[in-house]
Amino acid sequence: MSFIFSFLYNVISAALEYQIVTFVLSLGIAAVIISHARSAQTICDLCNTTENNLNIIPRSSSSSSSALGRLNNNFDYGLDRGPHTWCCSKSNQSPINIIDEYVHKFAIRELLTWNYYDDLPTTVEIENNGRTVILRACFSGDAPTLRGANLLANYTFVEIRFRWSAINSEGSEHMVNYRKFPLELQAMHRTGPSGDSPSSYDTLIVAYFFEISANNPYLNPVVQHLHRIQRSGTKSEIPPFPLSYLCHQFRTGFYSYAGSLTEPPCYQGAEWFIFPEPLAISEPQLYEFRQMLCPDGNTRIVRNARPVQSIGCSRVVNLNQYNSIDACNIPESSIC
Repeated sequence: MSFIFSFLYNVISAALEYQIVTFVLSLGIAAVIISHARSAQTICDLCNTTENNLNIIPRSSSSSSSALGRLNNNFDYGLDRGPHTWCCSKSNQSPINIIDEYVHKFAIRELLTWNYYDDLPTTVEIENNGRTVILRACFSGDAPTLRGANLLANYTFVEIRFRWSAINSEGSEHMVNYRKFPLELQAMHRTGPSGDSPSSYDTLIVAYFFEISANNPYLNPVVQHLHRIQRSGTKSEIPPFPLSYLCHQFRTGFYSYAGSLTEPPCYQGAEWFIFPEPLAISEPQLYEFRQMLCPDGNTRIVRNARPVQSIGCSRVVNLNQYNSIDACNIPESSIC
């Protein structure tokens, strides 16, 4: 700050010796310097505060879905508030580019088990939050859960979010061998019932890719009702259907890695399971997603994917394969 005060002193001195035009111009330059100095300090303080608090996801007494939804709403994917402006950690971030050449084959001791995904929910709701389409479901009995495949707990379904773009060569957040897909479905899960307060490392996200193909009838229960939520901030209850329509119940042969949420503040501690085989979506079905509007009411959501993040030197991406023989003999931490 001493530099700024010295500069202002020289400006005032100059005003006494030179013309008034020079004086006014100097004052303008001083104002710009002070403004930038204050802004830089504020941004750095904010980033440092966020960086120091990334290890814990706050939990409240409300439902898990609302807790996830309230993480941060002051962002988008444009120039002013896009990913390049987000204050997120630099390590263990998602999404990533999965390169098969560097993937570790991992023998899992138990198949991934899907419970209650074939059950019919009591209600299903879709929402356009101005950035993506979110699907939530309520159940009269047990909610869908995942277990097995070396998971240390049962993970309960929370919500589904979709990622897309205006062009077919982009859309997904994750890449496989430098390739993106037109659509990515992300099914979020958490451990424990709503209201519990476990650590931040309690989130599992199961991701699916979609590529352009024939009409996929299993997407129709969602797609045919998207026109109801075209405007940002709108929700609509739609006829219930089993979540297995959207979530293919693979049991082996999937990628996994430790990453983060892909929306600010991008908390670390999320485990990702990614099914490598793309599912089908037709052009007309994808078109309905592309009709969703941003909060301004005029602009369509043309992208909602965070750019791929550095995988670093220490993170491992596994291709999990179940082998009934090896699973009995292989050490628990072994990678084959």
